[in-house]
Amino acid sequence: MTSYGYKFYTFSVHNRGDNTTRLKLGTLRGESAGTSGTPASRCDALVTLYGLLNGICGRRLAEKTKHLTVRSVSPAGRSVRFTADLGTSGQSSTFIDPATGDDAQVFRRAERHIESNQRRGLIVAPTQSAVGMLALESHSGSTGSSQIMPMLKRGFTAHTGLVIDFDAVVHEDALDKFLEEAHIGAITVRRQGLPTDLADLLEVRDKEAPLGRLEMKISKGRIPAFTRGLTDKLRRNAQAREQLLSVGGLAFDEVNVKMEVGDRATTLSVSAERMPSFVYQIWTSAVPTDDRFYDEVSQMVPDVARAFGAIVGAAWQTGAWSDASRTTVVELPQQEVSRGEGPN
Repeated sequence: MTSYGYKFYTFSVHNRGDNTTRLKLGTLRGESAGTSGTPASRCDALVTLYGLLNGICGRRLAEKTKHLTVRSVSPAGRSVRFTADLGTSGQSSTFIDPATGDDAQVFRRAERHIESNQRRGLIVAPTQSAVGMLALESHSGSTGSSQIMPMLKRGFTAHTGLVIDFDAVVHEDALDKFLEEAHIGAITVRRQGLPTDLADLLEVRDKEAPLGRLEMKISKGRIPAFTRGLTDKLRRNAQAREQLLSVGGLAFDEVNVKMEVGDRATTLSVSAERMPSFVYQIWTSAVPTDDRFYDEVSQMVPDVARAFGAIVGAAWQTGAWSDASRTTVVELPQQEVSRGEGPN
């Protein structure tokens, strides 16, 4: 069953060759740039990001087997809401319907066909803050960030000459504060595939062992010991995260820590290959409506902003945009080389 929620990512902007000085998102070129005739798309990070999304709204961006179409983009105050269709092609397969009682083919998928999934997003870029936030809808942990982020990053640099970093390193004190405010609940470690000795014990055939799934829950009695020094274990240190995922001599793929921050439930997901990510859950059995999704995300923005160093005012999602800003279109350059994919 698909689980629904959203992930928050941080982003910041800096000059080429200087990745230590983060620029204020609303005044990338100084306080006077806007009054000196510089277009808003070159001095306001939020307008630039809006322009990139607006520029591909209604048309398909195809790069090899990946496809992206922005269906809607709506600015308000210091935020931008958008909806995108994310798709992949290049696979062929046959679909059958078990309800018919036979193996009759329902549909034949060709390599040219695109499997498309919709994701909603929210960008928050306070004027005087050096840290912004991007919230992406998550379906069973997948947000489509590997398609959205590289596109925004490439277009932003081409248009402004500046570098935008997504999922920027979070200050350790901020992560400490976030974890201190959270009430830790269940801790679960998971592994795809059964180790050989366990497969033998369970009399699982060799070819079926990789299909198994091993899951272990840590009891509440052990949770205090687990959480002590947790921040140190979550640093940008793959070896430390691998040790965190090693329990009882078994190497697990991921550890999920369920917690509550205020009245919101979230899951801290950690894998050996990636920095920790927070998945905020929306308790529903069906795809949440736009109102439900954005209401949930918006209520979390102030709490997440405080934890990760973003300065968000009370009216961050109110205020009309000028006609000039609303009509901003930023051209997206073609991708020249294949680049590594970002986090999901």
